[in-house]
Amino acid sequence: MFLMVSEVTLAERDSDPIHAVAARLGVSIASAVAVKRSLDARGHRPRWLAVCKVEIADRDAARVEGLHGVRRWSQRDEERYGEPEALVPRVRRWSGPPVVVVGSGPAGLFAARTLGDAGVPVVLLERGQAVEQRVPEVKDFWKRRKPLDPENNLLFGEGGAGTFSDGKLTTRRRDGEVGQIMRYLVEVGADPSILETAHAHLGTDALRKILPTLRARLGELGVEVRFGARVVDLIVERGRCAGVVLASGERVAAHAVLVAAGHSARDTLEMMVRRGARAVARPMAVGVRIEHPQRVIDEARYGRRAGEGLPPASYRLTWSPPGQARRAHTFCMCPGGTVVPAVNAAERLVVNGMSYAARGGSWANSAVVVGIQPQDFGGTGPLAGYAWQDALEARAFAVAGDWRAPAQRVVDFLADRGSASLPRSSYPMGIVSHPLAALFPPGLVAGLKGALLHFDSQLAGFAGEEALLIAPESRTTSPVRLLRGDDRQSEGLPGLYPVGEGAGYGGGIISTALDGLKAARAVIAAAG
Repeated sequence: MFLMVSEVTLAERDSDPIHAVAARLGVSIASAVAVKRSLDARGHRPRWLAVCKVEIADRDAARVEGLHGVRRWSQRDEERYGEPEALVPRVRRWSGPPVVVVGSGPAGLFAARTLGDAGVPVVLLERGQAVEQRVPEVKDFWKRRKPLDPENNLLFGEGGAGTFSDGKLTTRRRDGEVGQIMRYLVEVGADPSILETAHAHLGTDALRKILPTLRARLGELGVEVRFGARVVDLIVERGRCAGVVLASGERVAAHAVLVAAGHSARDTLEMMVRRGARAVARPMAVGVRIEHPQRVIDEARYGRRAGEGLPPASYRLTWSPPGQARRAHTFCMCPGGTVVPAVNAAERLVVNGMSYAARGGSWANSAVVVGIQPQDFGGTGPLAGYAWQDALEARAFAVAGDWRAPAQRVVDFLADRGSASLPRSSYPMGIVSHPLAALFPPGLVAGLKGALLHFDSQLAGFAGEEALLIAPESRTTSPVRLLRGDDRQSEGLPGLYPVGEGAGYGGGIISTALDGLKAARAVIAAAG
């Protein structure tokens, strides 16, 4: 008989749970497999916990059923933690032009993989370069001040913006389509622990190793991957999207076009709207990166256990003030991470965070962002948010006139005074002291101040002397949503499938990969 046993305390993170389960239940255990592991540091000594699938003899079932956290393994458990079914059945035959997928971030890659699995011919177009060329170019920009390449940078290129990130897999699910995505990541090189770790992450270094393998697998499925292929227009025939036009002038005919261009490909999103795709402005969140020495966060989370072999501590904080004040939250927290210039255009400055798989850096950083509504954009139309973002990013660049980022100590920001000196920072291109209230509108400043004080009450030292703000974090999500029907085709331009974060659907690796997968299934279903 199989049981689900929760809250099993492990000796250490990766220990075999069988002895711990046997001691807890007091019966012989045939097998015990951890299907989920997590670190519990809520107000007591941190401990590793596991949820386990446990096999025992039928005769012992009556002795243990009814114990706290013990029940029979159910069909729902099998669906959630077992091996999912195949993504899609193969199409019997395909006639006509291929499906074109634009963008090689998570949405585009999993759309291409799903279509390729089904036997559909696919051309995957990416304006940037393969990761082997992309990473050196980005490092040369950061460290040697090589001029920014607007087509091959931290935001554009194989893997999308996620290639330079913490690689968070923000989901507690391991079932169904999400389970398939997670297992496919393991197949192409991700650490198998992501299948059982509660708050799994890949790390930017792991992502850079996974992507070439993933690309090779797509090639085995017949997917044609083309880099340096920027889409500048759509081919529209009889009111339907029938292909794309590249910057080179080449026209690529398509059965359908899936655009998964990411939230920073403003030219691509504007082009789709110009060609008839209906869109609306949508809320977003904007703010700063906050950076602390990692030990500050470790001490706040682990207390006296900090430094005793526990992983770099992380946090996730929210603030919902009463009345009409703006909500705020932390976003994309990177333990042991680095603040980076997430830029793709001249004279515009944006910051983001990333960390490597080991999360071994000296600093912790996270976005602290406040809600911005379409009425705050100061303009009308679906693309007004882009103009609002662009103006903010231009002001940030103008502070130093180069890629140095405006920064201020938290204590000085809260006290409305300039920072006479700044602490060391992980940001690779340098920081410059500047009053951040001068960058943002008053409502956003007030929201940030309220959030910082509230978060400090939850996490000691959050707004302390060693905390640093770096600005702006302005691209947490897309400020526009391209409308689509139940069949996932664009409202206004059938044959076009707006997909992923840039189109206003999903945010992060898993949710955007899932959106790409479902869009690919919709293409297959529409083809009959």
